[in-house]
Amino acid sequence: MRSLLGRGARVLASEAMHLVRRVLPERPGTARVIYYHRIDDEQHRSCVTPRAFAEQMAHLRADGFHVMGLAAMREHLDAHRPFPDRTVVITFDDGFADNYTAAFPVLAKHALPATIFLAAGFIDGDELPVLRDRSGIRPMTWQQVCEMSRHGVAFGAHTLTHRSLTELPPDELEREIVGSRDMVAARVGAPAETFCYPRGHFDERVKQAVRAAGFKIACTTLPGCVTPDTHPFSLRRTFVARDDTVHDFARKLDGSFDLLHAARQRLGGAPAPSYG
Repeated sequence: MRSLLGRGARVLASEAMHLVRRVLPERPGTARVIYYHRIDDEQHRSCVTPRAFAEQMAHLRADGFHVMGLAAMREHLDAHRPFPDRTVVITFDDGFADNYTAAFPVLAKHALPATIFLAAGFIDGDELPVLRDRSGIRPMTWQQVCEMSRHGVAFGAHTLTHRSLTELPPDELEREIVGSRDMVAARVGAPAETFCYPRGHFDERVKQAVRAAGFKIACTTLPGCVTPDTHPFSLRRTFVARDDTVHDFARKLDGSFDLLHAARQRLGGAPAPSYG
């Protein structure tokens, strides 16, 4: 858990970047993909509280953000067409049960599209063992997945067993990617066309394997915005953490935290935060 001093320094840095953004804003026509893991009251960085999540989704609606799905994002990328002003895409990684119990009612209330990337081999099981420092967390059931799908939530693949794809030999790489694609498609009754790299680990070989499997878009955990020229298999995203206030959330949406996130990843020696 980060200290109050660390949080204070982070907020000051983000406010400084916000002032810079006002003078030198992001190029017009960009979009931002945000991502969550759990929506729960547990004291863990990967858990955004149900109350905070509800406030953040209400902020998107009340403040006039254009919330689109990943399929619509791919259409813009194919045409190199600028995104509408203040475009946001909502995503979740892994498929925790609280995505159904806590996030789904809020998304439905505000009619917000979202995509959940499933670690498909664990769905309907007793545990979703994808967080490095936490065990015993339940995944969604396939029945819950199907109910959400019928009400506008999209589902993508996050491999079968959440392994780091850059470390796998070709046969295991294909099994994790294609196997999750087929399982999600069979259970949901619709093609699985969106993918997310576990732990954000990817390279050119992994990107080509995901493309060869027929996916249309893939998400990383690299921070930043999506431009009309972004490669569809290298989408940058913005992580939403437990201690983010609505004010922090607004700053993340305008890019004020991007440099901090990038610096944290570089200092940690990894391409992505290790939360799932």
